[in-house]
Amino acid sequence: MTKGRRRFRLNLGMTRLEDWAAAAGQIDKNAVYKALFAVSDGTVFQTHKVLDDVHHTREFFIMVKPHLVIKICFHETDSFGILYIGPIDDAPNFELDIEKSA
Repeated sequence: MTKGRRRFRLNLGMTRLEDWAAAAGQIDKNAVYKALFAVSDGTVFQTHKVLDDVHHTREFFIMVKPHLVIKICFHETDSFGILYIGPIDDAPNFELDIEKSA
């Protein structure tokens, strides 16, 4: 970890993560956990494609894989929450000028 880099703790959405993980394959779980660790250590914007939620400030979509996204929120200064994990086609408020499946 780089000196002075802020760390964030997960404070919302653990049940959502556990429920999703119970049905997910190992490759997808590994990719999601890697993305969540990147959020935690503050490197997610360097390691993943991150898109703003155009409807809610401080909420973002992390492109984990072409078919898989995580929606997170930063409503507190030192923590984050998981709002959604799953297929890009079912993601709430996910809007782009291109096709979701592209």
